[in-house]
Amino acid sequence: MLFDRAFGAIADVHRLMSFHDAHSDVSRLNRQAWRGPVSVDPHTLQVLRLASRISAASEGVFDVTLAPLLVASGFLPRPVGVPEPDPSATWRDIDVRLDGCVRFKKPLWLDLGGIAKGYGVDAAMRAADRPVGTSLSINAGGDLRIAGPQSAEVLLAVAGPSPDPAPQLTLANRALASSQGFPARRRHAQVWKSPHRHGLTHRNLSLTRFVTVVAEQCAVADALTKVLLARGRAAAPLLRRFRAYALMHDGARSWRRVGVRT
Repeated sequence: MLFDRAFGAIADVHRLMSFHDAHSDVSRLNRQAWRGPVSVDPHTLQVLRLASRISAASEGVFDVTLAPLLVASGFLPRPVGVPEPDPSATWRDIDVRLDGCVRFKKPLWLDLGGIAKGYGVDAAMRAADRPVGTSLSINAGGDLRIAGPQSAEVLLAVAGPSPDPAPQLTLANRALASSQGFPARRRHAQVWKSPHRHGLTHRNLSLTRFVTVVAEQCAVADALTKVLLARGRAAAPLLRRFRAYALMHDGARSWRRVGVRT
């Protein structure tokens, strides 16, 4: 059935890209890829290629090698049987080869949590193979994709106080992803930490900034939310490059549109 295929695709992506599962592609790469090429699933290859593209386009603001920072602040568990990461390692040290293998130039800890959920929504939409002329909506808790002739109204919800009413978006044949540090914050060393970090500076990003990105693919929207959290309105050229636009809310400030709606 349609829904079985969709849920199965999401389950497959989670199994392949979980940082917590010792048998996932991500865990196998973290253990072995610095020693030599490791064969991974085509889904994992697609996510790594897209992540590399967005990392390059954002000049490293988006980086899937920040797991050591998230482990240190308690957001991720310390992996077992994995070599200590090289502190200088970045996304540039991930070599995605044409033969379907991946190799790390240095020991590093890969974490695809900033893009895999959105990719799972895209994979579910493809796997569902909806009948022509029908509409389908797939929602994975903040990551959403709509396909078909019917549109959907999406009400944005910000955690914490906001002086402005939440806007409502009309989504048609598009994907949407939202991010905010506040709901998942953790207290570490007497300081509240966000689960989101700047890929270049490694600084802790704002807890109160809320962003929603609308794009053609949910994986793209998911990854671009992290760039928008880091760069704010300066991310507008990057959004336009990926045919995306965003809404952003900063604490007591009003809602603002970033990028051009396409």
